[in-house]
Amino acid sequence: GSMMSKTFLNYTFKKILELSDLEINVLQVSIDHMVEHLEGLCADDEDANRRYYITRLEAAKRLKKLFSQGEV
Repeated sequence: GSMMSKTFLNYTFKKILELSDLEINVLQVSIDHMVEHLEGLCADDEDANRRYYITRLEAAKRLKKLFSQGEV
């Protein structure tokens, strides 16, 4: 993948910090649903795409942790 510029990342993080409480809550609920959805898919040992789901589940859990650490 291409490296994102530091300027772009700083701008993005600045924008994330400006999210309202409602926007944060919407993100938290969305992430929770994604985690539940992916956990269901990962539970199916027969699924050929299981490894793909597991990597996505790990990413979703990292986001959940990021957005659940109190007020942003």
